[in-house]
Amino acid sequence: MSIKLFLLALIAAAVAGIASQLPSTTNISGLPPSSTATPTPTPPPFSHPLLFPPVSTDANVSIGIDETCVQILDGPCTNMWTYGGTYPGLTIRRPTGQTTNVTFTNNCVPAAGEMTVHNHGNHSTADNDGQPETLLIPTGGSRTYTYDGLEEGTNQRGKMQFLHDHRMDVTGRNVWLGLTSLYIVDDPADPQTLPSGVFDLPLAIADRQFDINNQIPYVFDPNGVTGDKFLVNGVYQPYLEVGDRKYRFRILNASNARIYLLDLSNGDSFTQIGTESGLLPEPVTRSSIPIGPAERVDVVVDFAGELGQNIYLMDTVTGTQLLEFRVTQHMIDDSTIPAALRPVPDIGEPTVTRNWSFDQTAGHWTINGLRFDGSRVDARPVLETTEKWVFTNPTAQVHMVHIHDVSQQCVSRDGGACYPYDTMKETWLLFPGEVLELKLKFTDHIGMYMLHCHILEHEDDGMMTQFEVVAPRTHPTPRPRPTPAPRR
Repeated sequence: MSIKLFLLALIAAAVAGIASQLPSTTNISGLPPSSTATPTPTPPPFSHPLLFPPVSTDANVSIGIDETCVQILDGPCTNMWTYGGTYPGLTIRRPTGQTTNVTFTNNCVPAAGEMTVHNHGNHSTADNDGQPETLLIPTGGSRTYTYDGLEEGTNQRGKMQFLHDHRMDVTGRNVWLGLTSLYIVDDPADPQTLPSGVFDLPLAIADRQFDINNQIPYVFDPNGVTGDKFLVNGVYQPYLEVGDRKYRFRILNASNARIYLLDLSNGDSFTQIGTESGLLPEPVTRSSIPIGPAERVDVVVDFAGELGQNIYLMDTVTGTQLLEFRVTQHMIDDSTIPAALRPVPDIGEPTVTRNWSFDQTAGHWTINGLRFDGSRVDARPVLETTEKWVFTNPTAQVHMVHIHDVSQQCVSRDGGACYPYDTMKETWLLFPGEVLELKLKFTDHIGMYMLHCHILEHEDDGMMTQFEVVAPRTHPTPRPRPTPAPRR
């Protein structure tokens, strides 16, 4: 069996498992009531152009967490909670090494509850990381998050992060209802010959289930919530007119639980140049790319020689054409992909090993047999040390390992070599039966951070824990002993 067919079978089996265990349904959307969820007549695919959220490059940004009626499908608009009135919300794009202050104001109805915002992939201080139970934004209140753009005394690597709600117990609901935005860090140390400007485009892929009134009531299922409509940047199966040249696409899986297997319909390959933790050491050619919730892949697609053709970004798991590329214009391409991109930083060798089992215990998703408890701390790594964390998945479902604070480097998968596109990341696919070994260095900040599965309903059901980065113990300088007086 080819690697592609193996991945397809594995993902399909895992996705099927979402609906096979632990049935539980509770509508906790908090939005105005709508009719019982039933299949919506499917609009014509590729009848609407791909859209891009507004962009802010300011150092000080104010964003309302707003209830907005967003036009997604034809017919009635969809009531959503948004960052700034669009889905996805306002994109923030900032140079590395420069401080950014983002103030969020919770304008939602009291039933929505308190909010918190996590800049996913950012190296934040603990107080600015989006804690699930503390430092919350009350209804009508505001909170400013500060991101300094630095890591280990130097500029943070260029990459695409994203903002999402992280409130305990209702992260899945809040993200499903729209609380997602992009955050792009630009780094002049990255090669400048890559496609840029209008040829450097973000794609946020998400699924939603719409009722007959085009609403998206949230029905909790601990195995994951999925939908039958596929959106790219909030548009249902859109089209994008492109030229016959190279484009850089920064792709985010913005779904709660769905895993995609991305292909190009013409059989061409992607050139992957980066992950959610920045550029790879060198480009990797890939014909198919599995991407789980919260993962990002940074790829280049070359449409040279395809003038007049329509090419589709496909999800092979469902056979869905997610996005239509219409190659409508001849262009001169001055971009190139260097043979070397960015080396992986040297973070030293681990001095401590910790083991984490993403498991199921007493009918709930757990880590090391325990559900999340905000009063419990399961690890206390020491600042400026490197550790090895080993993750196992004894369950029949895929899990998504996400560790806050710092990026992680792959040591091994199932005792073998890491994939060349998995050198450094912060969100990892963990298939049933897999063992994943990572190493990570804790730099700059002390305080409390989260470790969890990023299938959001797994997280809300309990598959999350916290670790506290602590300062090194200091030993006081011994005082000199007084010279004893001579005996008389």
